[in-house]
Order: sequence, then structure tokens, then C-alpha cells
Amino acid sequence: MAELSVHGVGVAVADPEVRSVGQKQTSLCVVNLAFNRRYQDGNQQWQSEPCFLRVQAWGSRGDRMAELVKKGQPIYIDGYLKQDTWTTNEGSKRVSYSVVLKDFQLCEKNGKIENSKKNNNDQQTVSPTTNTYAEDDIPF
Repeated sequence: MAELSVHGVGVAVADPEVRSVGQKQTSLCVVNLAFNRRYQDGNQQWQSEPCFLRVQAWGSRGDRMAELVKKGQPIYIDGYLKQDTWTTNEGSKRVSYSVVLKDFQLCEKNGKIENSKKNNNDQQTVSPTTNTYAEDDIPF
């Protein structure tokens, strides 16, 4: 079975939350991101459709994300969709979805993506990219 890949630029709606999970106390960083889909309706008017996703980053990747990401930070994410199901005490079935992070890059408002990995001389590298983030795309 193939995994459902998720790629996109979202904005952190709050600072990341970090906790240790399981017997091995593995680090888990959770951050909620806002995405905005813009489209033209039948009357050729531009509409915005916000979407909020929970992103999970495990281990050292999560530690790195917790260190770099702050509320309002635009972030490019690459991950896969994960579905969690459970039954409430009342017997109702519930489902939630999150994105498990494979990689991320910090974005700047001027359209550049900042590499989230350090290079050999411990400097952040910046690769110019256009049209990756527009201030009008923020749903709030």
C-alpha cells in the first residue's frame, strides 16, 4: 500500500508543543499549521478555504522543529498523512488526521525557503525560491 504524501507551505498558528512519549521517552513535537487554498468560484470571484492540520515531528527532527518554529512562522512541510481512530467512553467512534513530518524548511515572507538543516560550517543556508509564500495566503 502506498502512503499519502503531503507537501505544502503553512503558517504555525501557535508555538510547537514538545513532550516525551513511550518507554524510550522519544521526543515528539506537535505544531498546528494553517493552509489556505485560493480558488475562483462560478462567478469568477476569488475565494479562500482555510485548512488546519496537526503536524507531528519525532526524535531529533522534532527537537529541531521545536527550536526553530515559532507562532506565525511560514513552513514548507514534506510528510505523510496518518489516521488515528478511537472509541470514546460513550461508544462513539472518532477519527483524526495528522501529518507525520519527513522534512521541513522555514520560509521567509519574501518567498525564500530557509534550509532547516545545518551545513558543514554550521551556517543556515538559504536557497532562493519564488512564489512559495504570499502574505495574502494566510487565512488569519
